[in-house]
Amino acid sequence: MPLRESNVEVVVLDNGLRGRGEHSYQLLLEACKGLSRRNVGYRIYGWRRMDRAVMAELGAIPHFRACLYEGKFALPREFAANVRARWRDFLAGRPIFSEERTCRLHNDSYRRDLGRLPAEIWTPEALVLVPAISQNQILGLVEHLLSLPQQSLPKVVCHLMFTPSWTPWGLNGRLGASYYREAFRLAGGLIDRSLFFTTENEALAEVYRREFKIGTKILPIPLAKFEPVQARSERVRLGFFGYSKTEKGFHLLPEAIEICRAKGLPVEFIVQIQHSSWEAETIAAERRLRRMPNVTLIDGTMSNSDYAATTNAVDATLLPYDPERFGPRGSGLFTEAVVAGRPIIAAEGTYAATSVKRGEAEGETFSPYSSSALAQAIERLLPRLPECRTRAAQHAEKFASRHTGDTYAEVLLSFVKG
Repeated sequence: MPLRESNVEVVVLDNGLRGRGEHSYQLLLEACKGLSRRNVGYRIYGWRRMDRAVMAELGAIPHFRACLYEGKFALPREFAANVRARWRDFLAGRPIFSEERTCRLHNDSYRRDLGRLPAEIWTPEALVLVPAISQNQILGLVEHLLSLPQQSLPKVVCHLMFTPSWTPWGLNGRLGASYYREAFRLAGGLIDRSLFFTTENEALAEVYRREFKIGTKILPIPLAKFEPVQARSERVRLGFFGYSKTEKGFHLLPEAIEICRAKGLPVEFIVQIQHSSWEAETIAAERRLRRMPNVTLIDGTMSNSDYAATTNAVDATLLPYDPERFGPRGSGLFTEAVVAGRPIIAAEGTYAATSVKRGEAEGETFSPYSSSALAQAIERLLPRLPECRTRAAQHAEKFASRHTGDTYAEVLLSFVKG
């Protein structure tokens, strides 16, 4: 049996853990392997209605009543306070959620749920990890920590996965920064004593330093490494995976595909369909895609083996994320592509595109943010694809070594090693 590196137990609090399609699912699979190799114990608390398959695979315990990715609808009086803006949202098919109500109710729910956890979690014998926290949980966490005996708090590590303007419904909000600022102010002396923060990359770390004077440690996404499948088709295979939503550019696909077909480009598209039917543009885009030739659609989530086989069978990964809404955020799909030595196509203004420009990833970038610009990037990539794949393979090993479960566990345990 390996030597135990730490006497603490890692307790994961993840109210965004719902199913296999979530960001933290693959992350936790690899992170738990890294902890196990160090003989460090762990337990995971997820959303109370998470998939049973995830509960079985991770040993996760259903607990949190409010999900990280859910919003609260505006009350009639809020709608009336800004009728013109709300009416524009309604006509555009956008959800009419309330930032204020979501923040207040979710923080209250999160604080109560933390109080219902076993008491031994809130002692120095535990290292508490929150793999993703937003303005809708952080105040509840701080209030809970302040209610506990201050001399015997655990170390709590919160991963700042989102920009301050992020909302669960995919549109940039106006109030997020003020909610974070209030939570950081209230936390006061807890920060860097009992409460610590991480980000996935330096770009997002800079946002929190600049906006709130909060220091973070880099905690890279851990992913399993799979070898790409060599092409067996004369057509170049382009893949779009993950959640289907406008924030990730799903709505750009139909027109971009039509342009590629009109130009006679030798490409085919593999597109995962996974959404909750609340974005009008997403619904319309799906309908168009279902009528198109040279498009293979995959409905819903996939098993680990199917997901690995499908993503690694494409020649390039499409990451047309909205620079205004996604910006410096990291992406598991980006990390997967680079680890596998696979070129990407990304919108300028996103972290993925910046990585291409710095030579840390291979592929093409596009601007302005439009379907035609995406199609042009695809066309530019085609003659360069062999050389891009060669260079991507050269980057892959070094990049993969920084994104393992062992690296994740090492960074995490550094918080209790001093």
